[in-house]
Amino acid sequence: MRDAINVFEALFSKTVRTVCTFLLAAIFVMFILNVFVRFVPVYNFTQTDDWIQAALIWMIFLGSAELVRTKSHFVVDVAVSKVTHPVLSRAIRTLVIAIELTTYLVVFWYGIVWVMRSNATMQSIPWLEIRYVYLALPVSAFFMTVFSLKDLVETVTGWSAKDDEDEDGEEGGGLDGRGALEEGAAKRG
Repeated sequence: MRDAINVFEALFSKTVRTVCTFLLAAIFVMFILNVFVRFVPVYNFTQTDDWIQAALIWMIFLGSAELVRTKSHFVVDVAVSKVTHPVLSRAIRTLVIAIELTTYLVVFWYGIVWVMRSNATMQSIPWLEIRYVYLALPVSAFFMTVFSLKDLVETVTGWSAKDDEDEDGEEGGGLDGRGALEEGAAKRG
């Protein structure tokens, strides 16, 4: 189970980072070309604004899902780090994750509603329905929900998908007496 989770996360991370890198490069090239042709009227790039907008939306939302996966999107450590009691600290961390999870579920649900109700097209690209741009919202919120659920399970149970081997080199483990909160704080520095 842990191996499957780790493989999924690695594949997701590589895919999202590759797609976001490609989108950023495309945005940069389109932006530079758009500026260039304003001064040297070789060609009229009428659609670049809409393509840049679509690429930005997808890059931002997919990047947000990757940040949730690495626990870097929302970091609410102030309240948790001040509490020294491990049970209370874990309870606060669980509450924070539950709030995040609820937010991602709401964004996912209303993202689907928004995509289903949208029937407009892009302003300068009449063949591209805007729903395909808006689809970034529920897609990213779905992955945010999945990674937030994983974080909730890790926090509540103390189990971590990253703990493939314990100190003896055998599978199993857990957090060796340390809570998920302390491990996360140690990773963030």
